[in-house]
Amino acid sequence: MNHESRLQAKLLLEAPKRFADLRLFRRNVGAAQMASGVTVHFGIKGQCDLYGVVRGGRIVEVELKGAGKNLKPDQRNWAAWCAEWGVPHIMLQAKKDETDEEVIDRWCEELSSLLAG
Repeated sequence: MNHESRLQAKLLLEAPKRFADLRLFRRNVGAAQMASGVTVHFGIKGQCDLYGVVRGGRIVEVELKGAGKNLKPDQRNWAAWCAEWGVPHIMLQAKKDETDEEVIDRWCEELSSLLAG
């Protein structure tokens, strides 16, 4: 499991403990070839790693990045679409020398700010 995937798994476990009114869900984007040879595409290229539902129906988009990683063009397009449609979007990025616990704590603080706004 790479660093980003490990942090994602930890955030998905920690968020329900810290946010009574938010549920985060993992989103898969990509393609798979079936045994029949048919390729099935799922998700929209550039969508965030996670999406959240806030009690009452509000949706939030959450992109996770490892230290030193940047948004790809499709991800920037998705962020722009979210802004245009008024969908809260946040990029949570790990820092080079943080422990996993420090990353998750900071990410939860940043999510808290997004939810308060």
